[in-house]
Amino acid sequence: YGQGGDWINHGLPMYVAIDRKPENGCEIQNAACGESGVMLQLKLVKTAQEESTIIEAEDDAGLNHGTVITKELVKPWFNSDRIVCADSYFALVATAKELKRCGLRFIGVVKTATKRFPLAYLSSLELHNRGDRKGLVTRDADGQPTLLAFVWMDRNRRYFIASGSSLQEGLPYSRDRWRQVDEEDDALPERVRLQVKQPKAAELYYSTCGSI
Repeated sequence: YGQGGDWINHGLPMYVAIDRKPENGCEIQNAACGESGVMLQLKLVKTAQEESTIIEAEDDAGLNHGTVITKELVKPWFNSDRIVCADSYFALVATAKELKRCGLRFIGVVKTATKRFPLAYLSSLELHNRGDRKGLVTRDADGQPTLLAFVWMDRNRRYFIASGSSLQEGLPYSRDRWRQVDEEDDALPERVRLQVKQPKAAELYYSTCGSI
């Protein structure tokens, strides 16, 4: 609905309307190679009755739904020490721990599945600028790090659970955005380039998640 101009006078540099996904469609769960973009696995979500059978199996194994589906999608690569990057549907502490047991590392964005994730603590930490990050590490009996939970500030806070990579400085990301540089009313926007620092774990995650 346009950039700048009249919208800026209402406090909106840009207005976007997005149609919701159709009611009559299908849901898929898939895995892709983060380097080549080639799809590796594809699972169709079936009927409610068939899905309930999976849930019963999960209860028997003591695993949750997201963890079971993740294992199913990446099973051919068990014990390869590859890193699995997953969106919030699959990103749980339990998934990171279970994949580690299966010989895979994990990086995922945590949103609503926060069981055993220190969300309350991380959300209470002060972050002032884009690129700021803070995290917590768990260690095994030998003092070796096993899991990393961290928060990173982009436009909003983003929370991650990882059993691979680190909070060391990664490559900053660059994004072109429309901004009203001239403060006068009805001024047209201009393209500006934003550069935001990010930790290595976030760099790795965002360089691969788009392939899926």
